[in-house]
Amino acid sequence: MLHTKGLTKKYRTKVAINHIDLDIHQGDIFGLIGPKGAGKTTFFNIITGISRPTSGTFIMMNMTSLKKVRHHIGVLPEYTDLYEGLTAIEHIAYLSKITGTRQKTSYYEELLEFVGLHRYHQEKVGAFTPGMKKRLGMAQAIAHQPDFILLDEPFADIDADSILHIQRVIESLKFEGKTVFLTADEPRFTQPICTKTAFISEGKIVSSSTHPQEKTITSSTIRATFKHAWIDDEVKPVLTQYLQSVGTDLVIRDDETSLLIRSEAQVPAIIRAFVKCKVDLYRVTAQDAMMST
Repeated sequence: MLHTKGLTKKYRTKVAINHIDLDIHQGDIFGLIGPKGAGKTTFFNIITGISRPTSGTFIMMNMTSLKKVRHHIGVLPEYTDLYEGLTAIEHIAYLSKITGTRQKTSYYEELLEFVGLHRYHQEKVGAFTPGMKKRLGMAQAIAHQPDFILLDEPFADIDADSILHIQRVIESLKFEGKTVFLTADEPRFTQPICTKTAFISEGKIVSSSTHPQEKTITSSTIRATFKHAWIDDEVKPVLTQYLQSVGTDLVIRDDETSLLIRSEAQVPAIIRAFVKCKVDLYRVTAQDAMMST
């Protein structure tokens, strides 16, 4: 789907990305991970046609011209300009009309339900939270049912509920056989969904075995702590039963719950359980239990 060879971008004396070679195949959910300023967005802008490389080449969907693949790709940039005076459904319909991919209103309603915005489809976009705007941007990126979806920082600066919704969307796209390329600052959001990852630092792809963010805790001694709002007495038994089924040493307080889990990969599912029980989450931490004792 995407193959880059020696992709390089220089700004005067600064090298933003340096000889990047990547191979992304059909069906991959590929995460490019690295801290801010590492070169992720520069790379993203080149492969989506916003910027041109100083040197190197790339081929997308076996074509060297982006014009030929535009209708087959969906793009979510890090910062999306939205028409805040339109409702969510008007927004998707309007942009779909511009791109010549207009569908029935019922399709847009299903699409907004898919990204968790069905209750807000008639609300003006200007009243949306950053997470809701990101979800709307996600819906827009997949509205024309592209084969290859490119997402720049889909988890940046948004609430936990929106992170979960976007993860579910990506998981569903994976199930449908779609190919997804995404960037992220750290692997904790991408680990449960990505089939492949690469780590970038100072514009270069670095060996995953030496990248400081690559470490994944897989022992059975991780203390996951969830800072949350008060838990209603009606849902507390259900939530407690679920938490006891996925972890041990469960401690539930008025505003904080902690338990021992096997892997950080379990955290997203636990967050979803809190959301399903309508319990607001404020902070989540996962720490090696040996360090917290």
